[in-house]
Amino acid sequence: MLGILWRYFFKYYLKITCYFILGITVVIFVIDLNEVQVNMSELPGYSTSRGAMLSVTRLPLIIQQTIPFISLIVSMIVFFNLNKTNELVITRAVGVSIWQLLSPFATGSFLLGMFTILVINPMAVSGEKMGISMVNNWRTDHDQKTLELIPWIHIENKKEDFFIGAKTILPENNILEDFTFITVNKENDTIFRQDAHFAIVQKNNIYLKEVVEYKYGALPVFKNSTILNIAIKMTDFQKFTEQFTSYSFYEIIKKVIFPHQSSVFRNYFSETQFYFMISIPFMLVAMTLIAAAVSLEFNRSNEPRIIVTYGVFAGFMLYTIITLMKSFGKSGILLPFSAALIPIISIICMSIFILLKKEDG
Repeated sequence: MLGILWRYFFKYYLKITCYFILGITVVIFVIDLNEVQVNMSELPGYSTSRGAMLSVTRLPLIIQQTIPFISLIVSMIVFFNLNKTNELVITRAVGVSIWQLLSPFATGSFLLGMFTILVINPMAVSGEKMGISMVNNWRTDHDQKTLELIPWIHIENKKEDFFIGAKTILPENNILEDFTFITVNKENDTIFRQDAHFAIVQKNNIYLKEVVEYKYGALPVFKNSTILNIAIKMTDFQKFTEQFTSYSFYEIIKKVIFPHQSSVFRNYFSETQFYFMISIPFMLVAMTLIAAAVSLEFNRSNEPRIIVTYGVFAGFMLYTIITLMKSFGKSGILLPFSAALIPIISIICMSIFILLKKEDG
């Protein structure tokens, strides 16, 4: 009998989830299409069909970002419907524990999370790249406005901080054009800046050509050339630009397994993205437990509005905390694994504690 109930609740959860995602997708498409038309209708290459195609390419990314709240709301709807029809009451009456009752819903949310990282995430990354390419093709040369991202790397020791940047990077020749080198002395807080027409990255130093040196309280000094006794690699600039590039789950796995070795600084971005990506199924399970904690009122409470408010607020707080912890992981304040694990484990334990207090069987 337990197996029959498990399959019934599992299929019911999947059915409601599919209906809800389908409805949300249609609503998002209509809203995004209207937004695209308002913002991009003046572009020379824009047309209604192309605008619709752009909205389609952006759908997976928006769906991926809303999946946690979809899981929360779907779980609350399922529990309310089953409570309304007394199916949960009958199930509890035949001796099914709350944990056996929740297992099909937790399994469904976990599988939804796996579907998100294995299917929706790669589609979202590919769609985002296609959308950017489409918009760039719509623009003419004189209308196209692009913001060039200047890569910087940071090196430090006990006495000084070094900031290195360049507008143009030629990795095949180890050349950095429009090169800037800033030295910050930690002891007296003085700043020394060197701007060069170009720099050649060598094995143990950097050769600068046509250099202008700036120091506070002194006139700029021009030098034909100079050498910086500091070692960097061209791949360090690539790591900076990777921080602003979207990668699919499979690409992140490759980057974590085969990281680019660097003697200059550690990069936490790929590792943090990886751990937070694989934590999505557990986050959706946590959302389901939150919905259960606020929806499964065994005393038959008649305050659904308050319950819904509690559930949405709890889910929003979890999502906010996860976003904050992700920032801590990317900056290196917390280990990426800990940053991904702490909020999920905390909310799961809290939800289980609430359910244990409600459990009367």
